[in-house]
Amino acid sequence: MVRKGDNMQSFMKRLIQHRDQLSQLEKQVLDYIIRYPKKLVHLKLEEVAKEMYISTATISRTCKRLGFQGFQDFKLQLHLNIRDEAQGVSQGISESLSFHVKRYEKDIQGVLNRIDEEKLNKAASMMIQARHVEWFGMGHSYSVCWDASKKLLMLGKSSMARMDWDDLRSAALNVRTDDLAIFVSYSGETLNILEYAHILKERGITILSIVGTPSNRLVELSDFVFYTPIEHCYLDDIDMCSRAPFQLFLDLLLVEYRNLINGRRSH
Repeated sequence: MVRKGDNMQSFMKRLIQHRDQLSQLEKQVLDYIIRYPKKLVHLKLEEVAKEMYISTATISRTCKRLGFQGFQDFKLQLHLNIRDEAQGVSQGISESLSFHVKRYEKDIQGVLNRIDEEKLNKAASMMIQARHVEWFGMGHSYSVCWDASKKLLMLGKSSMARMDWDDLRSAALNVRTDDLAIFVSYSGETLNILEYAHILKERGITILSIVGTPSNRLVELSDFVFYTPIEHCYLDDIDMCSRAPFQLFLDLLLVEYRNLINGRRSH
Protein backbone atom coordinates (compact mmCIF):
# COMPACT_ATOMS: atom_id res chain seq x y z
CA MET A 1 0.00 0.00 0.00
CA VAL A 2 1.24 3.50 -0.83
CA ARG A 3 2.11 5.40 2.35
CA LYS A 4 0.79 8.89 2.92
CA GLY A 5 3.48 11.51 3.27
CA ASP A 6 5.89 10.08 0.70
CA ASN A 7 7.63 12.61 -1.52
CA MET A 8 6.65 12.60 -5.20
CA GLN A 9 9.50 10.37 -6.34
CA SER A 10 8.82 7.78 -3.64
CA PHE A 11 5.09 8.03 -4.30
CA MET A 12 5.54 7.15 -7.98
CA LYS A 13 8.06 4.42 -7.17
CA ARG A 14 5.57 2.74 -4.85
CA LEU A 15 2.88 2.87 -7.54
CA ILE A 16 5.19 1.19 -10.03
CA GLN A 17 5.90 -1.62 -7.56
CA HIS A 18 2.28 -2.75 -8.00
CA ARG A 19 2.59 -3.03 -11.78
CA ASP A 20 3.07 -6.80 -11.96
CA GLN A 21 -0.14 -7.35 -10.02
CA LEU A 22 -2.28 -5.40 -12.51
CA SER A 23 -4.23 -6.53 -15.55
CA GLN A 24 -3.37 -5.13 -18.97
CA LEU A 25 -6.07 -2.45 -18.77
CA GLU A 26 -5.02 -1.54 -15.25
CA LYS A 27 -1.42 -1.17 -16.43
CA GLN A 28 -2.66 1.35 -19.01
CA VAL A 29 -4.23 3.36 -16.19
CA LEU A 30 -1.00 3.23 -14.18
CA ASP A 31 1.04 4.33 -17.21
CA TYR A 32 -1.28 7.30 -17.68
CA ILE A 33 -0.91 8.25 -14.01
CA ILE A 34 2.87 8.13 -14.21
CA ARG A 35 2.97 10.10 -17.45
CA TYR A 36 0.39 12.82 -16.65
CA PRO A 37 0.15 13.22 -12.82
CA LYS A 38 -0.26 17.01 -12.85
CA LYS A 39 -2.96 16.81 -15.52
CA LEU A 40 -4.82 13.95 -13.84
CA VAL A 41 -5.12 15.72 -10.49
CA HIS A 42 -7.41 18.33 -12.10
CA LEU A 43 -9.68 15.83 -13.88
CA LYS A 44 -12.87 14.17 -12.72
CA LEU A 45 -13.20 10.40 -12.92
CA GLU A 46 -15.44 10.61 -15.98
CA GLU A 47 -12.97 12.92 -17.73
CA VAL A 48 -10.06 10.54 -17.12
CA ALA A 49 -12.14 7.65 -18.48
CA LYS A 50 -12.95 9.67 -21.59
CA GLU A 51 -9.30 10.60 -22.09
CA MET A 52 -8.19 6.96 -21.88
CA TYR A 53 -11.21 5.31 -23.54
CA ILE A 54 -11.50 3.11 -20.43
CA SER A 55 -14.47 2.62 -18.10
CA THR A 56 -14.69 4.50 -14.81
CA ALA A 57 -14.95 1.11 -13.05
CA THR A 58 -11.53 0.08 -14.40
CA ILE A 59 -9.95 3.30 -13.12
CA SER A 60 -11.55 2.93 -9.68
CA ARG A 61 -10.48 -0.72 -9.50
CA THR A 62 -6.91 0.22 -10.43
CA CYS A 63 -6.78 2.83 -7.65
CA LYS A 64 -7.94 0.23 -5.14
CA ARG A 65 -5.33 -2.27 -6.36
CA LEU A 66 -2.71 0.45 -5.87
CA GLY A 67 -3.73 0.69 -2.19
CA PHE A 68 -6.30 3.48 -2.13
CA GLN A 69 -9.99 3.54 -1.21
CA GLY A 70 -10.89 4.69 -4.70
CA PHE A 71 -10.21 7.37 -7.31
CA GLN A 72 -10.97 10.35 -5.02
CA ASP A 73 -8.65 9.06 -2.29
CA PHE A 74 -5.90 8.45 -4.87
CA LYS A 75 -6.35 11.91 -6.40
CA LEU A 76 -6.18 13.56 -2.97
CA GLN A 77 -2.87 11.84 -2.14
CA LEU A 78 -1.50 12.67 -5.60
CA HIS A 79 -2.50 16.30 -5.07
CA LEU A 80 -0.75 16.44 -1.69
CA ASN A 81 2.46 14.95 -3.07
CA ILE A 82 2.48 17.35 -6.02
CA ARG A 83 1.91 20.24 -3.62
CA ASP A 84 4.74 19.06 -1.38
CA GLU A 85 7.08 18.82 -4.35
CA ALA A 86 6.19 22.32 -5.56
CA GLN A 87 6.33 24.10 -2.21
CA GLY A 88 8.85 22.00 -0.31
CA VAL A 89 6.49 21.57 2.62
CA SER A 90 8.25 18.55 4.07
CA GLN A 91 11.71 20.06 3.66
CA GLY A 92 11.01 23.54 5.04
CA ILE A 93 9.12 22.75 8.26
CA SER A 94 9.18 20.23 11.08
CA GLU A 95 7.46 16.87 10.88
CA SER A 96 4.92 17.95 13.51
CA LEU A 97 3.94 21.12 11.68
CA SER A 98 3.94 19.29 8.34
CA PHE A 99 1.32 16.90 9.75
CA HIS A 100 -1.04 19.81 10.43
CA VAL A 101 -0.36 21.43 7.06
CA LYS A 102 -1.36 18.17 5.38
CA ARG A 103 -4.41 17.91 7.64
CA TYR A 104 -5.62 21.36 6.55
CA GLU A 105 -4.99 20.53 2.89
CA LYS A 106 -6.95 17.30 3.26
CA ASP A 107 -9.87 19.16 4.89
CA ILE A 108 -10.04 21.75 2.10
CA GLN A 109 -9.65 19.20 -0.68
CA GLY A 110 -12.30 17.08 1.01
CA VAL A 111 -14.96 19.78 0.78
CA LEU A 112 -14.05 20.56 -2.84
CA ASN A 113 -14.27 16.89 -3.81
CA ARG A 114 -17.75 16.60 -2.27
CA ILE A 115 -19.34 19.60 -3.99
CA ASP A 116 -22.70 18.59 -5.45
CA GLU A 117 -24.03 21.43 -7.58
CA GLU A 118 -27.56 20.01 -7.61
CA LYS A 119 -27.68 19.99 -3.79
CA LEU A 120 -26.14 23.47 -3.66
CA ASN A 121 -28.85 24.64 -6.04
CA LYS A 122 -31.57 23.17 -3.84
CA ALA A 123 -30.15 24.77 -0.69
CA ALA A 124 -29.80 28.14 -2.43
CA SER A 125 -33.42 27.85 -3.58
CA MET A 126 -34.47 27.25 0.04
CA MET A 127 -32.69 30.48 1.01
CA ILE A 128 -34.41 32.39 -1.79
CA GLN A 129 -37.85 31.13 -0.79
CA ALA A 130 -37.35 31.99 2.90
CA ARG A 131 -38.51 35.36 4.24
CA HIS A 132 -35.53 35.45 6.61
CA VAL A 133 -32.47 33.27 7.33
CA GLU A 134 -31.52 32.67 10.98
CA TRP A 135 -28.08 31.18 11.70
CA PHE A 136 -27.29 28.89 14.62
CA GLY A 137 -23.67 28.21 15.56
CA MET A 138 -21.73 28.27 18.81
CA GLY A 139 -18.07 28.40 19.77
CA HIS A 140 -15.77 28.18 16.75
CA SER A 141 -18.77 27.79 14.43
CA TYR A 142 -20.24 31.16 15.40
CA SER A 143 -17.64 33.11 13.39
CA VAL A 144 -18.51 31.03 10.32
CA CYS A 145 -22.21 31.87 10.79
CA TRP A 146 -21.46 35.56 11.32
CA ASP A 147 -19.37 35.74 8.13
CA ALA A 148 -22.02 33.98 6.03
CA SER A 149 -24.85 36.04 7.52
CA LYS A 150 -23.05 39.31 6.77
CA LYS A 151 -22.43 38.28 3.15
CA LEU A 152 -26.04 37.17 2.76
CA LEU A 153 -27.23 40.53 4.07
CA MET A 154 -25.07 42.27 1.48
CA LEU A 155 -26.78 40.13 -1.16
CA GLY A 156 -30.11 41.58 -0.06
CA LYS A 157 -31.51 38.78 2.11
CA SER A 158 -32.71 39.33 5.68
CA SER A 159 -30.24 37.36 7.80
CA MET A 160 -29.01 37.21 11.42
CA ALA A 161 -26.33 35.31 13.36
CA ARG A 162 -26.45 35.66 17.14
CA MET A 163 -23.69 34.89 19.65
CA ASP A 164 -25.43 34.78 23.05
CA TRP A 165 -27.15 31.48 23.90
CA ASP A 166 -30.21 33.34 25.30
CA ASP A 167 -30.54 35.28 22.05
CA LEU A 168 -30.29 32.02 20.08
CA ARG A 169 -33.05 30.43 22.15
CA SER A 170 -35.21 33.53 21.69
CA ALA A 171 -34.61 33.36 17.94
CA ALA A 172 -35.63 29.69 17.88
CA LEU A 173 -38.86 30.58 19.70
CA ASN A 174 -39.73 33.57 17.51
CA VAL A 175 -38.71 32.88 13.89
CA ARG A 176 -41.67 32.44 11.54
CA THR A 177 -42.69 29.30 9.72
CA ASP A 178 -41.65 30.88 6.41
CA ASP A 179 -38.11 31.48 7.72
CA LEU A 180 -35.11 29.17 7.23
CA ALA A 181 -32.85 28.06 10.10
CA ILE A 182 -29.26 27.18 9.14
CA PHE A 183 -27.12 25.28 11.67
CA VAL A 184 -23.34 25.01 11.51
CA SER A 185 -21.85 22.42 13.88
CA TYR A 186 -18.74 20.27 13.79
CA SER A 187 -20.08 17.51 16.04
CA GLY A 188 -23.84 17.98 15.70
CA GLU A 189 -24.02 17.01 19.39
CA THR A 190 -23.65 20.36 21.21
CA LEU A 191 -26.43 20.40 23.83
CA ASN A 192 -27.56 24.00 23.27
CA ILE A 193 -27.56 23.52 19.50
CA LEU A 194 -29.72 20.41 19.91
CA GLU A 195 -32.08 22.33 22.21
CA TYR A 196 -32.61 25.05 19.58
CA ALA A 197 -33.06 22.44 16.85
CA HIS A 198 -35.74 20.64 18.92
CA ILE A 199 -37.59 23.93 19.46
CA LEU A 200 -37.50 24.71 15.74
CA LYS A 201 -38.52 21.17 14.77
CA GLU A 202 -41.56 21.30 17.07
CA ARG A 203 -42.53 24.67 15.58
CA GLY A 204 -42.32 23.36 12.02
CA ILE A 205 -39.37 25.56 10.95
CA THR A 206 -37.24 24.22 8.07
CA ILE A 207 -33.73 23.30 9.24
CA LEU A 208 -30.67 23.16 6.96
CA SER A 209 -27.50 21.91 8.65
CA ILE A 210 -23.80 21.82 7.77
CA VAL A 211 -21.94 19.30 9.93
CA GLY A 212 -18.39 17.95 10.20
CA THR A 213 -19.27 14.41 11.28
CA PRO A 214 -21.56 12.05 9.32
CA SER A 215 -23.87 10.67 12.05
CA ASN A 216 -25.21 12.80 14.89
CA ARG A 217 -28.44 13.96 16.51
CA LEU A 218 -28.55 17.29 14.66
CA VAL A 219 -28.66 15.40 11.35
CA GLU A 220 -31.73 13.50 12.60
CA LEU A 221 -33.53 16.79 13.36
CA SER A 222 -32.65 18.48 10.06
CA ASP A 223 -34.62 18.66 6.83
CA PHE A 224 -31.55 19.09 4.61
CA VAL A 225 -27.94 18.26 5.49
CA PHE A 226 -24.48 18.85 4.06
CA TYR A 227 -21.66 16.73 5.46
CA THR A 228 -18.31 18.48 5.18
CA PRO A 229 -15.63 16.11 6.56
CA ILE A 230 -13.23 17.72 9.03
CA GLU A 231 -10.41 15.72 10.61
CA HIS A 232 -10.68 15.45 14.39
CA CYS A 233 -7.75 17.12 16.18
CA TYR A 234 -7.19 18.22 19.76
CA LEU A 235 -3.96 19.61 21.26
CA ASP A 236 -4.22 18.94 24.99
CA ASP A 237 -7.79 20.20 25.63
CA ILE A 238 -7.82 22.70 22.76
CA ASP A 239 -10.13 22.05 19.81
CA MET A 240 -7.90 22.49 16.73
CA CYS A 241 -10.43 21.18 14.19
CA SER A 242 -10.45 23.65 11.32
CA ARG A 243 -13.74 25.39 10.46
CA ALA A 244 -12.27 26.67 7.17
CA PRO A 245 -14.07 23.91 5.19
CA PHE A 246 -17.40 25.22 6.54
CA GLN A 247 -16.56 28.75 5.43
CA LEU A 248 -15.43 27.58 2.00
CA PHE A 249 -18.60 25.53 1.54
CA LEU A 250 -20.85 28.43 2.61
CA ASP A 251 -19.03 30.80 0.25
CA LEU A 252 -19.82 28.41 -2.60
CA LEU A 253 -23.44 28.19 -1.43
CA LEU A 254 -23.69 31.99 -1.48
CA VAL A 255 -22.19 32.07 -4.99
CA GLU A 256 -24.93 29.65 -6.08
CA TYR A 257 -27.53 31.82 -4.30
CA ARG A 258 -26.31 34.91 -6.17
CA ASN A 259 -26.32 33.04 -9.48
CA LEU A 260 -29.93 31.96 -8.96
CA ILE A 261 -31.01 35.47 -7.95
CA ASN A 262 -29.35 36.98 -11.02
CA GLY A 263 -30.84 34.28 -13.23
CA ARG A 264 -34.34 34.96 -11.97
CA ARG A 265 -33.95 38.70 -12.38
CA SER A 266 -32.72 38.30 -15.94
CA HIS A 267 -35.93 36.60 -17.07
